[in-house]
Amino acid sequence: MLGLKYAHVVLLFLITPSVNAHGGIVYIHRVRNSSIDISCESSNKEGKPFAFSLERRLLQSRRVLYLSEGLLSTINKSEDKDRITVRDKLNNHTVHLTISNLQGQDTDVYHCEFYYGSLPHDKNIPGKMDFFIYVEDFSHEPLPSCDCLSYLSLLYVISGAACLLGVLVFTLAAAYCCKRPNRRKPQPVVPVYEEMTGVRPAKRKATSCQADIAKLEEENSSVATLFSKENLYVN
Repeated sequence: MLGLKYAHVVLLFLITPSVNAHGGIVYIHRVRNSSIDISCESSNKEGKPFAFSLERRLLQSRRVLYLSEGLLSTINKSEDKDRITVRDKLNNHTVHLTISNLQGQDTDVYHCEFYYGSLPHDKNIPGKMDFFIYVEDFSHEPLPSCDCLSYLSLLYVISGAACLLGVLVFTLAAAYCCKRPNRRKPQPVVPVYEEMTGVRPAKRKATSCQADIAKLEEENSSVATLFSKENLYVN
C-alpha cells in the first residue's frame, strides 16, 4: 500500500504538464472514511451558466454529477447519492461540493465543467482548477480489476514516454557536443612555393652572379680585341 501511495504521487507529477492550459491541478490527500470540500469556479465570468457537471478523467472516465438550473442534481451512481452534497448551485459562477465517506476507489482526477448559452448552442467552459484526490485506504477491499489495469497501463506508458524523452535529449546533447569541436576554423594551408622561398632567392642570386661574370668576360674580350687592332697598326 505504501508503494501505491508513492505511485500516485509520481503519477501526479507526470500528469501535471498535461493539464489543460486554462489552469492547474490541486493535489488533495485524504484517508478512508473522511470527507472533502471542493469549490469549482468557472474560468468565464460573462453571462450565467445554466448547468454544471463533475467528471472523473484518469482512472475512471465517467460523469459523477450533473446539475441544471431549476432541477435536482443528477448523480450517476446510486451509492454516491448519499455521499455527495451540492451547495451554492451556480451562484457567482461557483459550485461547492462535499464528498463524504471517501474510499480508495474515489482516487482520481476530478474535472469541473460549466455550460453557458442555451441548447443546442451551448458552450462548455472548464473550471479554473482540476482536483487530483488521493484517498489513502489501508483496507483490503479489492478494487475493480479494470480500473487497476488501466491505471497501471497508463502509468507504464507515461513512464516510458518520459524515459524516451530523456534519452532523446541526452542523444541530441551528446551529438551537439561532439560536433562542436569540428567547427573550428581550419588553419590556412601554406603553399609549397612559399615554403621554398628560402631557396629561391639564393638561386636568383647565383643566376645574377653568373650574368655579371659573363658580362665581365665579354668586356674583357672587347678590350683584348681593341688592343690587338692597335698593335696591328703599330707594326
